[in-house]
Amino acid sequence: MNNNEQLNLLKIFFLISAILNILFGITWVIYTIVGGIISCGIGCLFGIFPVVNIIACVMDFVAYNKINNQNKTGTYSSIQFAAIFDIITIITGNIVSMVFGVIGLVFLTNPEVRAYLQQKGIY
Repeated sequence: MNNNEQLNLLKIFFLISAILNILFGITWVIYTIVGGIISCGIGCLFGIFPVVNIIACVMDFVAYNKINNQNKTGTYSSIQFAAIFDIITIITGNIVSMVFGVIGLVFLTNPEVRAYLQQKGIY
């Protein structure tokens, strides 16, 4: 698999992960509201989980956009941060995004991909 194919695959992973993070975020918001009402406020402690999913979703869309355009510096660090945040989403039960985050970090540690990003001037 060449570098451009790896980046295209990574772009698809970030798009799928962003959509999943939206769904998980909405689910956790509903659960927090309903759980808070039923438990007289104790369920509101789960309010941090939607925040994690929303941040991961935003970072996934940023990484997707930077990979798609391939004209902005700092692409590597944005992709890396999005992949790390996708791994963190395991605390919300989002296993698929965690797997995509691990795969993304594996792709980014490939020296050929780094060289390709440096060659394009977007490292």
